[in-house]
Amino acid sequence: MAKFANVTKFVNAGYWLASTNDRLLAANIDATLFTHLFVGYALLDPKTHQVTVDPSQLILINQFSSTVKLSNPDVKTLLSIAADAAVFAAMAASPTNRDDFIKSSIAAARGGGFDGLDLQWLYPSSQYEMGNFKTLIHSWHQAVVDDATRVSLPQLLLVATVSNLPYLQKNVEYPADAINQKLDWVNLLSYDFYTPDSSKAATGPSSAFHNPKANALSANFGIRSWAQSLHNLPHKKIVFGIPFHGWAWKLFNSHQHAPFAKADGAASGEYIGPHGQIFYSDVQKFIEDNQAGVEDKDKSYLVAYAYYETTWITYESEYTIADKIALAKADKVLGYFAFNIAADDASNTLANAAKSNW
Repeated sequence: MAKFANVTKFVNAGYWLASTNDRLLAANIDATLFTHLFVGYALLDPKTHQVTVDPSQLILINQFSSTVKLSNPDVKTLLSIAADAAVFAAMAASPTNRDDFIKSSIAAARGGGFDGLDLQWLYPSSQYEMGNFKTLIHSWHQAVVDDATRVSLPQLLLVATVSNLPYLQKNVEYPADAINQKLDWVNLLSYDFYTPDSSKAATGPSSAFHNPKANALSANFGIRSWAQSLHNLPHKKIVFGIPFHGWAWKLFNSHQHAPFAKADGAASGEYIGPHGQIFYSDVQKFIEDNQAGVEDKDKSYLVAYAYYETTWITYESEYTIADKIALAKADKVLGYFAFNIAADDASNTLANAAKSNW
């Protein structure tokens, strides 16, 4: 059996991005709402295959752990590593490159006082790359075991952020056995199933927990697919994602308010960002300013939506989160992660709803 840094009983996690520091200072995070906090992003140099941090964000990232542990000494922090899929693929294809990545990732985690690392390879595109992913996590795990012995510190947590489904296409499947043995858990990207970019002609329940129209585009289907007999990843290795952002579409007909209404791509407006993305806090401002119509919980999909004139927004509410967590707990998953916590409102409405229902 693999030896892990700690026995993780459950995960109530959130992502904080250094790029959102203008919206949420690390010092203003209520870390008591979380068991784990992920920090984004460290980068992967395409030439040296080493983990680096943007110099403009280095102080923010390296001071994050000590800052949030002032309010919650027990919170675990993980450094999230992001890069283009091709950069990860090139790194994982060579033993020397893998070694450079592994050594530099551990150095970055220790240097910033982090408790773990999160691999955001989105996504391996072939079974060959999946094989390299498997080799990488085997070597990575052994390296953190050796590191813990060498420095006499707790073993670093190892997490990978993966697709909502355990396969990306036919014959391209994640190595579930290696994940079970060598990673503490995986974060399932169980949201952004529909966006104005990917579904321009119709609105969609972007973070559906159930989806009667397209079962595979739902968090529930993802959880059960990873845990089914073919892949057999234990539920206690699965953490599912809850977005704190929503998506705004421009409707063709202002009288059609349900998911899959005819649309014309992304809406625009005061609170709506590029490509139609909108933070939860800004959804609330949109509703208040426009006296918009609201459906706090669509029972078919477990998403909320708001609408005014030709703008339709799908998002998470405290009510959808409560139901999703109840259902995921019934499936005995390890927990949830929120992406990203800067999108919450000043009262931490969504984070409080998540924690209180776990």
